[in-house]
Amino acid sequence: MTSIRWVSVVSVLVGLMGCAAFEAKEVTYLRSAENRATQEEVTQHLGAPALTKTSPAGESILVYQVKEQQPGGRYNAPGMWCDEYVLTFDSQAILRQWTHKSYFHGGELQPTYCVPGGADAKL
Repeated sequence: MTSIRWVSVVSVLVGLMGCAAFEAKEVTYLRSAENRATQEEVTQHLGAPALTKTSPAGESILVYQVKEQQPGGRYNAPGMWCDEYVLTFDSQAILRQWTHKSYFHGGELQPTYCVPGGADAKL
């Protein structure tokens, strides 16, 4: 009985470690920065955003796009992965919320947009 519990615990831990290993560094950072980091701290960490906007409520919105080319192979098509992060800062410049969308542009290496219906289409 004890060995079954041990195997279960090890399986759960390995599964959790596997999920963390594949999490984008931007996601890891933004989770820790939400409701804490200032806009200046975020831009120091992530760099210059691809797009910026001010909402009617006075919130600052920064859009980051991370593009990564995927070479083609026997089992996958060539193309471009694009991850879009939309960050919203309150009037005190504190990160209050963020979203992440990911999209694969199969066969395209220079897409005109990051994700369908994403921030670059709306701004």
